[in-house]
Amino acid sequence: MRLRNSPRRYVRYSANVQTDTGAAEGTLFDISATGCRMQSNVALTPGSYLALHIEAPEVEAPLAVEVSIVRWHRDNQVGIEFLRYAQGDRERVTDLVEGREASAVSIHVDEAELALSPVAV
Repeated sequence: MRLRNSPRRYVRYSANVQTDTGAAEGTLFDISATGCRMQSNVALTPGSYLALHIEAPEVEAPLAVEVSIVRWHRDNQVGIEFLRYAQGDRERVTDLVEGREASAVSIHVDEAELALSPVAV
């Protein structure tokens, strides 16, 4: 048995799955910077390649994994290894798994909002 080499976070995220045979929906049950465990309504077998767009409520835009591979299949779940992310999304996934995603989202505050307004007495 191979030991995990990165922290894992238990989640319940929706994902869009794209394979050579078409698109499908899936649900992630855990995620790490290197992969995830997922259930999908498409038949995925070990060695199958796919792309994922992960909908995490903690982030503004979906997380995109351009190339992934199915490593195992058991019951109705699959283990997926992430091979190539969309630009910047590897860091976003790592931040999410380690609980830093909320601070990684940029918040734009107008300087005028920070100025104190006079209070009527």
